[in-house]
Amino acid sequence: MKIKQSSWFAASGEVQKALFLLSDGGFRLYFQLCLDADRRTGRVFLDYGELATKLKRSRGYIGKHFNELRTLSVCQVLSLAGNQHTHTVVEISDEFWPYSKEPQTENQSVWGNYRARIQALLSKRACIKCNFSATDEQFAAELFWSGVSLDQIERAIALACCRKYAGLLNGTDNEMIRRLSYFRDTLMEVQDPEAIHADLLQQRLLSVEHYEKRWLISMNNGADTRSAPATRSKSKKDEMKR
Repeated sequence: MKIKQSSWFAASGEVQKALFLLSDGGFRLYFQLCLDADRRTGRVFLDYGELATKLKRSRGYIGKHFNELRTLSVCQVLSLAGNQHTHTVVEISDEFWPYSKEPQTENQSVWGNYRARIQALLSKRACIKCNFSATDEQFAAELFWSGVSLDQIERAIALACCRKYAGLLNGTDNEMIRRLSYFRDTLMEVQDPEAIHADLLQQRLLSVEHYEKRWLISMNNGADTRSAPATRSKSKKDEMKR
């Protein structure tokens, strides 16, 4: 027999153990976390709102049964930053996770490189003024544990910035990009081959440098124009002194 999708989950003895241990609501939440978790790590970004939507339950329901999972050591919350602004991901405990996990030290190193690369991509574009706040790190962690590649992020940033520059040049937009989550919709777009034609996407990716240069030139020209009246006024005063 063939499975319908390649993203299937191995519901083995670990899952059966959770079935007999947890309440109905607790098992429902556990299994949803398993479906969302990275197969290599057993980890998943925790979003109460998203889980409430998926399970068609309230946030209170999610909180109650998540506490059940933690109390019974079915999963644990991991710290990424190690301070009061830490954002967390959930890791399914080995006893309830049917896959072999990669070493944690390796994963932390990969996460650090991933985060640094995103910061570098953001700093590359002049229309992005993102300080990479705690909220930005939270979204980056969500992308990381969801398996979004750096290549997809780079393409999404280039595509979104190309559109941003078009708006800035046309005068229909005057705001800089200040948060990583700004690229959420564009990420979904580049991940869906039917959302945008491949040739059009490639054209936009190649055009971002051109649009950026045009915008920077227009900004410099605008600054020169604004300073010109002051220069003429000064010259007029000098003539009067003579």
